[in-house]
Amino acid sequence: MARLAKRRKTHLSRSEIAGEALRQFDHGEDPSIRSLAAALAVSPSAIYHHFSARSEIVDAALGLVWEEAGKEGMRLAEGKLDRPDEILIAAALATRRAFGRHPQVALHIAATPAANDQLAANLGLIAAGFEGLGLHGEAAARAFHAYGSFAIGSTLVLAARLNLATPEPNPGPDPSPVPDDDTRASLEAMVNLSYSDPVRDEELFVDGLRRLIASFTATSAPTAAGRHPPPSPPHP
Repeated sequence: MARLAKRRKTHLSRSEIAGEALRQFDHGEDPSIRSLAAALAVSPSAIYHHFSARSEIVDAALGLVWEEAGKEGMRLAEGKLDRPDEILIAAALATRRAFGRHPQVALHIAATPAANDQLAANLGLIAAGFEGLGLHGEAAARAFHAYGSFAIGSTLVLAARLNLATPEPNPGPDPSPVPDDDTRASLEAMVNLSYSDPVRDEELFVDGLRRLIASFTATSAPTAAGRHPPPSPPHP
C-alpha cells in the first residue's frame, strides 16, 4: 500500500483534488498543479498520479457543478413530471443557478462534461421533457440544440458578469437615431440586470425559456424523418 504523505491522514483521491480545484476557483484563484499540491499537502507527482493534465482537473471540477445542477434540477422538477415544459425549465434554471454560484469555473462550461450517472440522469430528465412535448428523435435533438444554446449561453453571460470586479457602466449616449426613447431606456436597463436586479434577471430567463419551449410545438408536426415541412407560400 502506498505510504501517506506527511501532514495527511488519508490517501489522496480524484474527488478531493476536484473539490479543492473548485474551492480555489470559487475564491477567484486559477488552480494549478502546484497550488493544488500545496493545498492538499502532497507533491505535484501525487496529483499527476490521478490526472495527466490540468485540463482534466478543470473538467472534474466542472463535473461537481454539473452534479450540483442535476440534483437541484431533480428537486425543482419534483411533482411536475406531468408538465414537460416545467421539466425543461427546472433543468435549465438549476444549471444557471449552480454555475451562478461558481462563476469562475463556469467560464469553462463549454467543455463537454464527462459521462457519469448524474449526467445520464440529467439528460434522461430533459429527454422526458421533450418527449412530453411530442418531440422524438431528430425533432427532439433539434429542439435540444436551441434549448441548450439558450440555457448555456445565458449561464455563460451571467458568469462573465459575476466575475467582473465592478459592474460595467451603461452605454453612453448614442448619436444614432432610435425609434422610441422608452425602448432605448428599457434596453439599457437590461445591460446590468444581473447586478441591479438578479431576481428580475432570473424571471426574464424563465420567461425566455417559456417562449422558446412554446415555439417547439407551435409549428406543424415534424415529418417522419424528424424535419418540419417547408412553410406554405404567402397568400397574394
